[in-house]
Amino acid sequence: MELMTVEFTLDEIADSLPHLGVAILHLLHAGGNSAVRGDVLFQKELFLIGDYIEQVGDDADFTPHIFGPYSEAAEVALGELISLGLVRRSEGGYTLTPDGVRVWEKVCSVFPDDESGAIEDFKVFINDLSVDEVLLFVYITYPEYTRESARLRDILKKRVPLSASLYRKGKVSLEKAAFLAGMNIESYLDYLKR
Repeated sequence: MELMTVEFTLDEIADSLPHLGVAILHLLHAGGNSAVRGDVLFQKELFLIGDYIEQVGDDADFTPHIFGPYSEAAEVALGELISLGLVRRSEGGYTLTPDGVRVWEKVCSVFPDDESGAIEDFKVFINDLSVDEVLLFVYITYPEYTRESARLRDILKKRVPLSASLYRKGKVSLEKAAFLAGMNIESYLDYLKR
């Protein structure tokens, strides 16, 4: 028995992509098509996007998991994009293939300018952070997603230096850094001076 292979044109793929798949392409294209460095960062970047863009959040349906917010739907959608040849996974993380860029060009107008800008901003915010810095930011900002976390205790032990690193990188304000550290601003300033 001979197996039939069905090939789709890029136009057909673009027309059939679910909203969550389009959001993932948009995320991967943001920041000059720079890589999303691994599964944890992919999930957290998409989580922040879904917190801002309601339909993405609804489609992804994030739940508490061992590394904080996790979406099985997002993992499945990413796997489908890989199998369609639109996304490549390498040691450096996830990137769009040339076909992925062409499909993104066909679907990028799905998001209005403010949402496209937010996706770009979230990628710029997270892309040069360590996994621990991202986990601290997400765990403290969204504590309702930490109840299944295997890393919460470890991250909380390092929260003050991690928050200082976020502050020094210009990722958060002094007030947000102190909040992430679990300190008042005066005590936090003393810590930064030491």
